[in-house]
Amino acid sequence: MALAALCVEAPAWAAGAVDAASSSSAQAQLPTDVAGWIARVQRAALERSYVGTFVVTTDAGATTGSRIWHACKGDQHMERIEALDGPARTIFRRNGEMRTFFHASRTVVTEPLRSAAPFSGAVPALADQLDTLYRAERLGRQRVAGHDADVVWLRPRDALRFGYRIWSEQGSGLVLRLQTVQADGHVREQASFLQLELDAPVSLPALSQAMDDIQGYRALAQVPQRDLSQEESAWALREAVPGFSLQGCRVPQTRGNAMQCTYADGLASVSLFFETRGDAQPVNALARWSAGATQALARPLDAHTWLTAVGEVPPATLALFAERLVRVRK
Repeated sequence: MALAALCVEAPAWAAGAVDAASSSSAQAQLPTDVAGWIARVQRAALERSYVGTFVVTTDAGATTGSRIWHACKGDQHMERIEALDGPARTIFRRNGEMRTFFHASRTVVTEPLRSAAPFSGAVPALADQLDTLYRAERLGRQRVAGHDADVVWLRPRDALRFGYRIWSEQGSGLVLRLQTVQADGHVREQASFLQLELDAPVSLPALSQAMDDIQGYRALAQVPQRDLSQEESAWALREAVPGFSLQGCRVPQTRGNAMQCTYADGLASVSLFFETRGDAQPVNALARWSAGATQALARPLDAHTWLTAVGEVPPATLALFAERLVRVRK
């Protein structure tokens, strides 16, 4: 779940999202469909600079906090995130690039940035099907971090996906709080601003200068990856998991024995990692674990192939993916 948002290109399906200047007109013009709500919160990332502190809490009680500086100016966008818990690290996101400074080891990693917006797994091409998988239920208004917020529940229509409760700032639509909710209403994970200064005077040039200053840090090379065509993939689903479409597969160019395939329903996504091992695997081995909204399953597919499935979906959904996989080539 990504709460801190970059300025990103507005998706084509965001054109219908409307901001309102007054309370009454805002209520009248709030979206009624799921795609409209997602467009609204993603579009908000284009329009506001801010400084804030937010906390992510899981249902197991784990809590992590971060401090964010977020700047937008024209077609330039920049963000700095300071981790307040765990190992000291600073993350910079600028346009299509992300750079992470690990202060204890004095190392820095630079990698492509695919998305940092709320619902970063959202797939615009699948927006038309969202209302067949989820329904939008307005829950009124509440205050979060000192700001009035419109509250909506994106409730799933089946048991294969989690739901989302969103508190979006009344004027801009900026996400102030986001909960991932299972079918019985239990909150798996919450990300929420504790303090937020909208339209803060954040200096984009100063953030950019700090991101580019890697003196005293050792740069770690990223493993290049190669995208695979569907025909090249060694594994496929014999029957689709309802609502989920294959988004692509890739392999690290230095590790020909590993492959990752990603499936999405428009909001939720599932990543399947395949690893070929020389040693024979126990056919009955199975492991599951979770961290808030993120669920994972690991099991052998055959004597020499190990599957790890990860996604913000119910465990039964991961099991269904694993059950429907078949080998399509050797």
